[in-house]
Amino acid sequence: MGHWRRFERVQGGACEFWQIRQEGIRCFISWGRDGSRRGGSTTVALLDERHAKSHVEKKIRGQLRKGFLEVAGLPAPIGDPDALVVGTIADAVAKRAYGLPRPQYRPVEEFRDVVCHAQIYPKSPGKGFYRYLILRDQGRSALAFNVHESSHRPESVAEFLETVVTVRDLPFDGQSHHKIALSRPAGPFSHALLCSPALGQAAVAHPTIAAKVATVFPIYDCEIGDADAEAFVDARIHGHGALPYSDWARRPHPVVDLRFDIQGPYPERDRAFKVYPRPRLDTLLPKLAAAASDSWLELRSFRGEVRRLTPTNLAALGDLHQFLLDSHPAV
Repeated sequence: MGHWRRFERVQGGACEFWQIRQEGIRCFISWGRDGSRRGGSTTVALLDERHAKSHVEKKIRGQLRKGFLEVAGLPAPIGDPDALVVGTIADAVAKRAYGLPRPQYRPVEEFRDVVCHAQIYPKSPGKGFYRYLILRDQGRSALAFNVHESSHRPESVAEFLETVVTVRDLPFDGQSHHKIALSRPAGPFSHALLCSPALGQAAVAHPTIAAKVATVFPIYDCEIGDADAEAFVDARIHGHGALPYSDWARRPHPVVDLRFDIQGPYPERDRAFKVYPRPRLDTLLPKLAAAASDSWLELRSFRGEVRRLTPTNLAALGDLHQFLLDSHPAV
C-alpha cells in the first residue's frame, strides 16, 4: 500500500490538512482540520497506474498553489493478519448499530466454511439482505456477496456456491478480477465475477480486514467485458448507473462502451471508449441521425466487437440491443 503524502496550512487560526496516497490505479484523498470532525474523503480510479501517478502529481501541484506545505505523512493502514473476518465485521456492525443485536453469521447447509447473516427487517418486508461470506485461511480472509431479500432464492445461491467455493483463492492471486463460467447456471446467471479486495471494496469500512475480503457475485455473460481492464470493471460496478449486483432478479445490464464525434449546433465528442449507462446510447442516436455527415458513433460489446454508426448508416434499437446481448458481428 502507498504511503500517505500529507500537506498542511494555517487558515483562520486553524491547521487544515490534505493528504493523498496511490494504490495501484486508485488515488485516496482525505482532508479536514485538526481537532475537528469536519472534513471528507474520496477515492478515484484511473485508467492505469501511470495515469494514477499523474493524477497524484497534478493534485499535489494544486494544493501547493493554495499554500499547503508538505509535512511527514503516515503509512497506509496495515491490517491485522490474525483478525477473523466474521468477528471483525460483527463487532463493528454491533458497535454502530445503537443497541441492535450483534449480527449472527450461521453456517450454510452443505457448504463448509460458508456463513450467512440474514439482515431482515420485519417492519419493512423485502428490504433486507442476505450477507454471505465464503471463508478461507481459517476465517482470516473471505469472499463476500450480498443478495437482496426480494430476490433471494436458496436454490440459486446453492448453484452459485457449487462453483465459487472451488475457486475461492482466485481473487487473491494478484490480479484485479476474474470472469468465470459457472459449472451450471445459478438462476438466470451463467458467469461469476470475482474481484480483488481493492477492486470490490467489500470491507472498506473495516481497515483491519479490508485487504482480506474479496467480492464475488453472479453475472450475465454480457455484463462484464471479456478483456476488461480493471478501470472498466471498476466503472461498471461502482460508477454512474452501476450494475445492481445484489439484485439476483435483475434483467441483463449489457456492456455499453461508447466513443463518438457528433457534429452540429450542439456537438458532442468523446473519442476514447468509456463506460456509459444504456440511456446515454438512446439519447445519442437521434442526435447522430440529425448530425453532419462526417459524424460517427462506435459501440463496443462485451466481446470487444465494435459497431460503427453514421447519419447514413444507423441501426434499429432492437438490432443494437441484440448486438449488446449476443455480440454477433454485423453482417
